[in-house]
Amino acid sequence: MKKNDALDKLDRAGHTINNVNASAWNTALNPTQYGWGKSILSIASIPVLSAASIGHLVSHAVVRQINPDTFEKITELGGTPKTPDP
Repeated sequence: MKKNDALDKLDRAGHTINNVNASAWNTALNPTQYGWGKSILSIASIPVLSAASIGHLVSHAVVRQINPDTFEKITELGGTPKTPDP
């Protein structure tokens, strides 16, 4: 995998986490609009989403620090072995 592809995927994942987190806060803070059940479930999901956000920040920082050549070698470690051409 190319480093730029990984960073793009991480960026998309970060946007998704942030959108879901914002939605959870909105639902949690407006129980009369969304209902108390959904509000309580949203409150319960906020710590999980916060942990996901922190994990995303750390992984994004680590990926940015890795040399592109090294990154490709690391991501290809578990791949299928290449067969020699006949």
